[in-house]
Parts: sequence; structure tokens; C-alpha cells
Amino acid sequence: MSGDKLRVLQMGTQFGVGGITRHILALRDWMRGQGHEVFLAGTPDVWASPETEPAFLDLPTRYVAGEGANMPHRLSNLGRASWRLRQWLRQNPVDLIHAHESAPALVADLARMGMNIPLAVTYHGSEPERIAAFGRIARRCDLVITPSHRSAEDLATIGGVPQDRLKVIGLGVAPAPDDPEAEVAALRAELLGDGTHLLVTIARLMYQKGVDILIDCAVELKKTNPGYRFVVAGDGPDEAALHALAAEKGVTDVLTFVGRTSRPHLYLRAADIFLLTSRWEALPFTIVESFQCGTPAVASACSGVVELIDDSTGKVVPIADVPAICEGVREVLEDPARLAAMGATALERSREDRFRPDWVHEQFEKTYRALSGKGA
Repeated sequence: MSGDKLRVLQMGTQFGVGGITRHILALRDWMRGQGHEVFLAGTPDVWASPETEPAFLDLPTRYVAGEGANMPHRLSNLGRASWRLRQWLRQNPVDLIHAHESAPALVADLARMGMNIPLAVTYHGSEPERIAAFGRIARRCDLVITPSHRSAEDLATIGGVPQDRLKVIGLGVAPAPDDPEAEVAALRAELLGDGTHLLVTIARLMYQKGVDILIDCAVELKKTNPGYRFVVAGDGPDEAALHALAAEKGVTDVLTFVGRTSRPHLYLRAADIFLLTSRWEALPFTIVESFQCGTPAVASACSGVVELIDDSTGKVVPIADVPAICEGVREVLEDPARLAAMGATALERSREDRFRPDWVHEQFEKTYRALSGKGA
């Protein structure tokens, strides 16, 4: 029956800071608000753990993935994780498992053998060279979900996932808070200093996000546009190395690292543009958040990025192509009238259904029902 309540297990690799965890927790909260039971499993971290979630199932999924060092160690963790999950599933029957990324999907697939539990996996983006490997795991699942049509194409053509097992669902992004204009102006003045234009990046400090590429862009733009000021908000495993790289390249006078922020929209409102130089993405939260603030974006042409940005909202630039990125930034910033028009269009685009949490989460609920057989 369509009114039946669902029991869903949401699995992640690691519940640390980042877009994937935000997505899982927002989906959890919405589903619980509809009366469904939702459980979390994976490697605990700052955003979800047994301390914050009493029913949290602690699994070494992080060490099944790349952080598991050598293959024997990863296989050992895969065995431990799948065995523990199987024991848990015997005591806690669920209607389906939704795994986010390949390591949790592999653990779940082994654990559910013979138990007739449907398994969905979400692809949140990866290095191009990993798509085929993801596809090998994804083909073992009953459904493969991704927020990006371009990512779905990659999974079909490179990963070999059958089209009838692919589903594109948008990415619900919480509405932007109201930031007082005076506070925005004060932050802009502080960050801009004696500069002319403010470029803000909000990202985890890790290889995927290409902050080292951004530093190289700052080097080149400092020569041609010395009034540009760069701000990077976020933390992560590469923090110390990136600070050292910025100092080595001589851009600490134009580039500021502000660390993790709980108020990304405040920084985005203070900016002239949002700059994202990632090596790979599916559909980044941060671009939608910049649009919510009426801030145009310049970003690398990764999968779903090209579905968000066009010449009316910013500029898509080749991945890791420093001269092209610099030219794209200059092109957007040097025409104030066009910049303002881009901001207005970006704000309008942020209101589309595919970014509205209630609409997106309803699509997940319908998908869960269809997959579990508990109502259309």
C-alpha cells in the first residue's frame, strides 16, 4: 500500500564533512519526517556516529575504499564489514538498502546475498578512470541513481550499466538563509581589502577539488589582474600542503584560506563570482548555493556542472586548463552589466524543482516504494 511505512538503510563510506554526507542526512531527516524508519551505516565521523545517532551501525567502509591501503587490508575490511552488516540485517529487516558510492554498495551486495533485499547505489561522481570500476559494482545493484544526466551517460557508456537500471534524481539543496546586507558588505570589505574583484571557492581541501589548480590560476591572474582577490573556505586532508603551495607560489597576498565555515551563503553573497576548479564532480551543492545567492559561477566542465552553468549564469571551463580558466574568469568579471544579468539568471535557476528539497525527496520516496514493492 502507498501508505505503508518504509524501513531504509542508508550507507555511506564515511560520514565526514562534505556534500555526500549532507545529501544522506537531509534525505534521512525528510524520510523520518514522513514517518519512515531510516538507519545509517558506515564509518563514523564528525557529522554522524553512534554518539549522534544511537542506531548507527559502525562499519569499516572507509577502509574498503582507497584509504584501506593495500589490497589484502581492503579485502579484510570488506569481509568484516559485510559479515557485520549481514548479522545486523538478520536482526533488523529492512525494505531496501541505499548505498552511496561503490565501497558501501560492494559491502551491501555481499551482505544481502540470499536475503532478497533490494539495493540502490548513488553515483556522486569520480575520476574518469574509476567509472568502469564503479560500473562493475553498480551492475550488481538493482538501481543506480545519480543527480546528473551526464553522469548517467558515463555510467551507461563507460561503466556498462543498463539504461533500465539508471535513474537521474536531482539534488535537494536547503534554501539560503537571510544574511543581513550590512554583514555581507562588511565581510566583502574585509576580504577584498584594496582589491577590485572577489572570487570565492567553497570546497574540501582534497585532490578532487583542484585547489592546487586554483593556486596556479591565482599566480597567472596576479600578473594580469592584480586586483583580483581569492578566498578559499573549507578544510580537509590537503590543508597544510595547499597552504605551503600558496606560499611557495607567492600568492598569499591575493589568496586567503578562511577554513571551514558554517555560513557558506554569507561568503557567496560577498563574492563577485564563485570559482570551482574541481577535477571531477557529479552535481555540486556549492554551485546551486552560489545561484541561490545570485552569484554567477565559473567552474570546470565536470559531468553535471555543464547541466548547471551556461553562458547565462557563468562560464564552464576545461578541467585543469589554467590559461582557459583564467580567460573565463576575466571574461565574466570584466563586463559588470553582464555579470549582474548572470546573477539574476542564476538566482532564477536555483528555484527549479530539481533543487527543491521537498520535490527531490519525494522522488526518492517514490523510487524506494517502487524498488521495495511497497506502493508506487
